[in-house]
Amino acid sequence: MERRRSANWEFSWLFLFPWLVASPGELVAQGVAEGLSFTSPPRMEQNPNPAVPLAAVLSFESRDAVATRVDFDDGERTWSIDFDRVPDEREILPILGMRPARRHEIRVTIFDSAGGSQQWDGELEYTTPPLPVDRYLMPDYDVRVAQPERMEPGVTILSVRRSLLLRPQDRNPAQQAFVTRYGLLLALDNEGEVVWYYQSDDRIAGIDRLANGNIIFHMASFEAVEMDMLGNRLRSWYAEERPRGPSTAPGAVPIRGAQTLHHQPHEVRDGSFLSFSANWRLIENWYTNEFDSTLRRDQKVMGDTILEFDKAGNILWSWNAFDYLDTDMIGYEAFNPYWVTRGFPDTWDWSHGNGVAYDPRDDSVVASFKLLDAIIKIDRESKQIKWIFGDHMGWEGALREKLLTPVGEDFRWPWHQHNPRWTHAGTLMVFNNNRGQAKPFDGRTHAPFEDTHSYSVEYEIDEAEGTVRQVWIAEPDLTADACNSMAMSEAHRLPVTDNILEINAVCVPAGITGVTWDVWDRSQRYLSEIPHGGRVREFTRTDPAEVVFDVSFRDPHDALGWQVYGGFRTPSLYPDEGAGETAR
Repeated sequence: MERRRSANWEFSWLFLFPWLVASPGELVAQGVAEGLSFTSPPRMEQNPNPAVPLAAVLSFESRDAVATRVDFDDGERTWSIDFDRVPDEREILPILGMRPARRHEIRVTIFDSAGGSQQWDGELEYTTPPLPVDRYLMPDYDVRVAQPERMEPGVTILSVRRSLLLRPQDRNPAQQAFVTRYGLLLALDNEGEVVWYYQSDDRIAGIDRLANGNIIFHMASFEAVEMDMLGNRLRSWYAEERPRGPSTAPGAVPIRGAQTLHHQPHEVRDGSFLSFSANWRLIENWYTNEFDSTLRRDQKVMGDTILEFDKAGNILWSWNAFDYLDTDMIGYEAFNPYWVTRGFPDTWDWSHGNGVAYDPRDDSVVASFKLLDAIIKIDRESKQIKWIFGDHMGWEGALREKLLTPVGEDFRWPWHQHNPRWTHAGTLMVFNNNRGQAKPFDGRTHAPFEDTHSYSVEYEIDEAEGTVRQVWIAEPDLTADACNSMAMSEAHRLPVTDNILEINAVCVPAGITGVTWDVWDRSQRYLSEIPHGGRVREFTRTDPAEVVFDVSFRDPHDALGWQVYGGFRTPSLYPDEGAGETAR
């Protein structure tokens, strides 16, 4: 802020006491300053890593300072960031959370160990760059609802992908590259404004936050990356036997023997990671389609192994679905070209693991298998199945004895569900994609697209009784505003407000007629050919639920599709320790 004062006043005091208007650096040079002081002026510069252009870095030199406060005013809002450190020759201070194309007035204050403070007396300002205008790099989005006073505090970080309105098997090599050679992590504040983003040259799937505040994300190239909030990739792990070959990332760690690494490694226990790795086997006399069980031949089939690996790439624990589940049980989409487009020709999908979580309460693992329409809990020590949560049709023998029994009113099975998560209340949150509502060859009618919608749902499981109860549902009824999500998506029960954050990856408007679930059926439009976008909503955990945040990602020209694979709400862009952000 500009200081206004009399020219005569300034001249007289400057003549008598020149050290009063000298800079802190000049004070040290003159030998006047003692104790807490700036010894060089603060400098705010754009993040040197262009992958995160909204971030900046703050540097200065100081004497006897141990902490820093930075106050911001962008003309619309004011806030401050408190650091428990000062910059030095090894580390600058990351500045996160600024909106694009804004001029910021900034004040910097330093503190000593006794609680004394000194504010930099000069002017400091910084203008953030605008968002990209290229419609292929930054999605259009519409904030339909934003009620910050009713929302979970914090920032929503999302994994955004682009797609084409084509069937996967119809993409030519250039179109496949367009889809797979781009990824975006995008952070929105509770008013729906972009406050951080990271652009990748590889498609990003699941993301999570590590205990140290960094982000871990999984890429379609079967590689997982740990990255700090300035976009610096710190380490990575990849499937040793992936089709693309060894990683070119410096220091990348191979996961020995793994053909794939997929669906979002989660940090568990003492810094190890839990993830899926699919591997193929030749299954004799297997199916050739989802509609006639008698037409069979030997087939290459992908099944899932759950892996726990450490930072050095050592496999600490594994569980292979081929060894515990029945390959004669399949689900709809088994013959989609999912693995074909990922580098495994003539390979079909059997289990399709799509979400895994650790339960420290009893040292167990919960895994979702999309094409088996089931969530399975596994005892980590014995590797035995504790229970199976899913529709009862098709399960035989000892596996049938593990099935949970539904209780209560309005119970609905999850179908092709995605990414189950334990909540802080001990319940299980599930995103129910709700696809099909039947299994191949079971005699039931395959639910038509126009009668189906996807939603978040919460279950309570009583292991002693072997029962499951539905305790909350976001949207019990099919409405004109509902979404039909063919894949991906997730839901979180938030710890402060108990609200539910729902990330709907592929919001195809529900109720559309003339749409087929079958990717090989050319008589109707397939799901991916319908204009669509991702959608993020926050619901109150009430009955009925109320929407307090609603953001829709969609290309206004319907020339391409935007998808929001998943994400999370975090209290701040900063780690829990070392910096804190406060709005004023």
